[in-house]
Amino acid sequence: MYLHWDGRKTYRTRMPAPRILEPNEHLSFGKQRLNRIIEGDNLQAMVSLRSQYRDSVDVAYLDPPYNTGKGDFRYSDRRHKDPNASADDAVYVSNEDGGKHTKWLNYIGPRLWLTWELLADHGVCFISINDVELFRLGLLMDEIFGEKNRIGVIVWKQAVDNNRTRIAVEHEYVLCYAKRIEETAEHWQGTSLAKQWLLTKYDELRKQYSDVVELQRHWRAAILEQKKAYRTAVAAGRGDDVVNVGRMDRFRNINEHGPWAKDWHLENTKEGGYDYDIFHPKTGIPCRKPPKGYRYPQESMTKLIAEDRIVFGKDHTETAQLRRYLRDSSDALRSVVTIPGRNGSDRLVALVPEEAKRFPHPKPVELLELILGAAGDIDALVLDPFAGSGSTGEAVMKLNARDNGIRRFILIEEGEPGDRYARTLTGPRLRAAIEKEGWNDGFEFLTTGRKLDRDAILTLEREAIISLVLQTDPTGMGGGMRKIGGKYVVAANGRSQAICLNWNGRADSIITREVLVEMFNEAKALNLKKPIRVYGSTCQVGETDSFVFRQIPDAILVALQLVETAQEESDMLGAINVLEETIRAEANSRG
Repeated sequence: MYLHWDGRKTYRTRMPAPRILEPNEHLSFGKQRLNRIIEGDNLQAMVSLRSQYRDSVDVAYLDPPYNTGKGDFRYSDRRHKDPNASADDAVYVSNEDGGKHTKWLNYIGPRLWLTWELLADHGVCFISINDVELFRLGLLMDEIFGEKNRIGVIVWKQAVDNNRTRIAVEHEYVLCYAKRIEETAEHWQGTSLAKQWLLTKYDELRKQYSDVVELQRHWRAAILEQKKAYRTAVAAGRGDDVVNVGRMDRFRNINEHGPWAKDWHLENTKEGGYDYDIFHPKTGIPCRKPPKGYRYPQESMTKLIAEDRIVFGKDHTETAQLRRYLRDSSDALRSVVTIPGRNGSDRLVALVPEEAKRFPHPKPVELLELILGAAGDIDALVLDPFAGSGSTGEAVMKLNARDNGIRRFILIEEGEPGDRYARTLTGPRLRAAIEKEGWNDGFEFLTTGRKLDRDAILTLEREAIISLVLQTDPTGMGGGMRKIGGKYVVAANGRSQAICLNWNGRADSIITREVLVEMFNEAKALNLKKPIRVYGSTCQVGETDSFVFRQIPDAILVALQLVETAQEESDMLGAINVLEETIRAEANSRG
């Protein structure tokens, strides 16, 4: 069983040509620029990302148009027929349009397919939707990702509807699929709204009070105040509007490492636990043992004691307990999540009040924190092709600030006619969040440039070629490149190898022995490693173990998958390999 529509046969193959992704220094922000905001059509942008990020994205979150017929989904028939065409004919799809669902599938299909391509084998995709396209989206996701890779569906309760109707709709959905479920972690270390609220409140109070005793006093008062606010809201029938800290209020104590609570996790759950003595630090007498023994071996217990993770009673007659910090507590990602939808608007107004007026329904950062925190590790690469106001980017930075993570994001946003709000809203919102919270973070802003082919590449200026090299060099796969503004050294990859370029147009970009020596000297002065990777039109020096030559435009064409057929690509690579072997043989014969 599968979903059929007019366009199903071509949605995986009818793709635009890659574009050059050109950095905009004026719109970029911060010294740390591992994050990216890309302005342009997300289909063109994702095609352009394949050379660097294929099989590299850990978590993708998509918030596509819901196709409500109320001015949320624009469709270009011209761009559907030719993905490289202008979308000037795009119009909003109405409920009176008999082909509205076909148009939506033709729009979302290729974008989901590219998302699947960019995901790592262990990667996970979340996509928000409402009732209008829920069932078609589910069938399409089953087709692209495979039904066996469906992880589940989250119901996001985000509003209270007291209007007279048949069924009051108060929720949306978030579908979750793995690329290969067997490669995905079986147990996610999720979080909860209560934990999020407590951690946010703790960060707020820690900035005000440096003394631990004073901090703990205000911390306990804040918890009591929140519990009272929740009881008041429940009594007024607004319980969903206020976070219920519930049992998380047990994290009432604070030390220099943060909020903590006693945990009976040291006790074994069944007979046959570890049997050894723990000596009380004051009396020097062995503490009372748990009835079924300890859960951990003695070596692990010794480490926990050394790290001050054990809480002793007033004397040895009490059983020792584990000190569990709030930051380490976890919870399963629940299938029903209650987060007020207006939280997204309130946060946006607080950061960029004027710009917020043009974007009425941003997703709450709390929702993104929940799913990204559960499915992605602390070093996750997060992709959001429908970036909107940038909630995903803020959630990534907020999680990093909380657990010292090194997550990165790639946000793509085209905007609307007359309002390219990647630059008027998304970027300014994230900049405001960074400045307001004092995060040591930033982003690089890029725009999708001209369509690329052999002739186009050969006419590019040096700066554009540099951007293209950084976009396509295979040693930057997944991790990107660190740009360097040298005479020849233009970047360094994750292995600290120099990426060198000699480009003065197609007629004057030859790698001579003299140019190569300068490249080596420059790389050495920058403490970069060999082999250096050398880009130019031709090379007069035979390759050695110290450098790898990459011919422009051929190496770039292969990386961008712009070779017209698989056979042509095979022939090109074969010819390059033969040429390399010939050069090496000649170099060896010369001694």
